[in-house]
Amino acid sequence: MAASSEANNWSISRISNGFGMARETVAKRLENAAVVPAGMHRGYPVYALKDVGPALFSETAGLSTGEIDPNALDPKGRKDWYDSELARIKLEKEMGQLIEASDMARETAELVKSFVNPLDGMVDVLERKCQDLPPDVLEQVQSVVDGVRQQVYEIALGGEEGREEEDGEHE
Repeated sequence: MAASSEANNWSISRISNGFGMARETVAKRLENAAVVPAGMHRGYPVYALKDVGPALFSETAGLSTGEIDPNALDPKGRKDWYDSELARIKLEKEMGQLIEASDMARETAELVKSFVNPLDGMVDVLERKCQDLPPDVLEQVQSVVDGVRQQVYEIALGGEEGREEEDGEHE
């Protein structure tokens, strides 16, 4: 990506940090305004700031055509709204567009284990297969492995460090 376009095309994470908004809010407002990515950077979409501004800050930003505040409805309307939301959630589950949080946590844990477990034994394997490696090299490998494990742990917790790395932001 050229330097000039890099300055004007930002990822969702960078937009979020730059404007002090939640990533979810930024993503939803860009989607509601049908903002098309200006390109890709490190495999993630980037958006032109000239398109982002109106999507985030116009008077109708954040309001999709069907967005309703259930607290502003009368009791019957509120009941109908919640019933329709429950039906929508049920349909999304049946279509495979929505999964239970516990299922997501279990799958994420399995993924992390499949990645971290081989790392735990890496130094032992190197010691066995590369017997002429000096101990200081093995200590350095262990240090790098520990750093990677810590990053995986932080990402799994959903911290800000993990979110920035998801979008390829390393500033």
